[in-house]
Amino acid sequence: MLSSCSYEPGVSEAYNKYRFKDGVVTVSVPGWVIHLAAGFADLDESERELLDCIDRVKVIAVDDADLNQKINLHDEFYERIAKRGEYEELLVVRDEKESVTIFGIMDDDVIREMLILVGGEDNALVYIKGELKPEMLNDKIDMTNPDRFLSLNF
Repeated sequence: MLSSCSYEPGVSEAYNKYRFKDGVVTVSVPGWVIHLAAGFADLDESERELLDCIDRVKVIAVDDADLNQKINLHDEFYERIAKRGEYEELLVVRDEKESVTIFGIMDDDVIREMLILVGGEDNALVYIKGELKPEMLNDKIDMTNPDRFLSLNF
């Protein structure tokens, strides 16, 4: 359970605050389940390789339109995450309707932790832990389509 984890700045606070709210979907998937799914899903080799490198995924997504207008996860948690200095900003996208920041903890050429923080018209927080090589993500990230931001063909 996330509440006992203190190594994920901002993630624990967000998860604990929003996990029981109506209109919010929270998902926590351990690595063994991801690896199991990778074996059964109809994936190409690069997608299977990507999933094999993931040890944990946690997602908070606001699914209610009214709640999306009242909160902004990016505004609420960006400072907490950035202030601790554990994560490096890997990508920042801002426009009048949406803010997206991708944070990461890198070790040589591997991303150990990645945190995707979205606020505005849509609100989400995605935490991924594993050993991801940036080149594995090149053809899987689509910034032009927020509904299919991380594209895997399940």
